[in-house]
Amino acid sequence: MTAKPIHVVIWLPSDFYSAVVSTLVEMFQLVNDVRGSQVLSCEFVSRTSPAISTAGISFPAKTQPSRKMDVLILIAMPGAEIPELLRSLDEESEHSKPLIALARQQQAIIAAHCGACYPLADTGLLDGKRATISWWLKSHASSRFPQVQWDSSRMLVRDGRLYTCGGGFSGLELAKALLVDLGFSKEERIVRKLLVLPPSRKYQSPYEFPLEELPKETNPLEYKLRGLAENKIREIDLSFLAAGLGMSARTLSRRFASELKTTPGKWIQEKRLELARSLLEGTKLSISEICYRVGYQDVASFSRTFSKTTGMAPGEFRKQIRS
Repeated sequence: MTAKPIHVVIWLPSDFYSAVVSTLVEMFQLVNDVRGSQVLSCEFVSRTSPAISTAGISFPAKTQPSRKMDVLILIAMPGAEIPELLRSLDEESEHSKPLIALARQQQAIIAAHCGACYPLADTGLLDGKRATISWWLKSHASSRFPQVQWDSSRMLVRDGRLYTCGGGFSGLELAKALLVDLGFSKEERIVRKLLVLPPSRKYQSPYEFPLEELPKETNPLEYKLRGLAENKIREIDLSFLAAGLGMSARTLSRRFASELKTTPGKWIQEKRLELARSLLEGTKLSISEICYRVGYQDVASFSRTFSKTTGMAPGEFRKQIRS
């Protein structure tokens, strides 16, 4: 008797990139072609049928899976306009929760792509577990879901039967990992060669850059702090920032906690490392010179902090981002 194919359900939100979805399905179909039999079956589930991508491409979709799920993949909603994206993710979360609950009941693998890690976290399934998310949502995810062990420097994180991956085409890493873990490592190697896919990437931190939001879309405190820190990164500390804003250090610390959901020390470190990444990518300055420019006193301390945050040493980061 022929075994049933592993059934993969792909949740399509109200807005999504067709290229990501199509690539996933093409990779799964190629596995069938290489094996000469249907070992994987795929179907789309969405609120609407057909589901329409950002580019206006239609995908046939059902409102419920046609049979038991073995794998559920949650596709992200595109966008880097943070306030609007967060509102859309909150709305999408309510619609995807019943499907996620069904997948859990059916003991399916659940994988979230990019911003879809946000609604997955909203179910509570990631509490106490390691996870990643698209880098531009990391601070918002950490604030909203502090019980999750976020490691947003990683391209892909697997914790048991839960998979999360970073932005955009980290979906490639997700598909490759799923195929290997489902027992198709030989076919996965052939698929990579047939599609001329890039080598596996472990980190998304080299792809980060400062998101220049308009002042009206930025927290007023964050906007003022960025103005004070600009060109003064080596000098900033809590006293410097408090004096610049005309308030006491204690008051500013409270506002950091209530408005930015972080501490002054963490915020300053984030801005220093943000500049360090920019200098590593855009200049030929030595690592020791960059260390000094961003406010660290010794290279060893700078390298440890940089590695802990980005997942790689400064030299390795520079090599990868320029490759």
